[in-house]
Amino acid sequence: MSIHTLEKNLNYRFKSIDLIKLALIHKSSNNNLNNERLEFLGDSILNSVISEYLYLKYPNEKEGLLTLMRSSIVKGDALTKKAHEIELLKFIELSKGTANLLESRKQSILEGTIESIIGAVFIDGGFEEAQNFVLNLFKNELKSIGPDQEFRDSKTELQELLQFQKKELPKYISKSCNDFFECQIQIDEKYFSGKGISKRQAEISVAKSALSYLKSKNV
Repeated sequence: MSIHTLEKNLNYRFKSIDLIKLALIHKSSNNNLNNERLEFLGDSILNSVISEYLYLKYPNEKEGLLTLMRSSIVKGDALTKKAHEIELLKFIELSKGTANLLESRKQSILEGTIESIIGAVFIDGGFEEAQNFVLNLFKNELKSIGPDQEFRDSKTELQELLQFQKKELPKYISKSCNDFFECQIQIDEKYFSGKGISKRQAEISVAKSALSYLKSKNV
């Protein structure tokens, strides 16, 4: 598809088309010339911009909560969702083998490419342009986020509960099953299982099942 179509989806017009083209080259397609350096740069800029935004918007909130709020926006699942919104997968240059992988296996590729595009915008237009780009790209997430939300996922909540009860933390055993992942844990003598399109989502799913059981038993 046309680069101009992607620019429209991104709401940003590059001065240097070569930069956005580089941001779309995955290392599987070209091991020497790819988007890894831009990804490194974009990751730092993304975190800096979101951190500054939250710091200024919530002057009375503590560091711990601000960190959780930032994580909910820049975590892998959130970046993958954003990549799907702008149909990014249609534009990324992949090797034939990587292109044939199931979409659930391309999550890290989508995350990295979002970050590489942010890095490309920074090189193309400077920090102010990159800042505006990030804030616009995540405007809906930033609009809906608030300090009164629950930012812990089920895996974190389960860990905190078991630590409070001085119990051994479970070992998450995951395996790939076609287009999804399955995960299992054992707590005391009981086994729990969960599924997800990524390993992390499967772990969160199984933790949610365990939490539901433990809370129902008032353990």
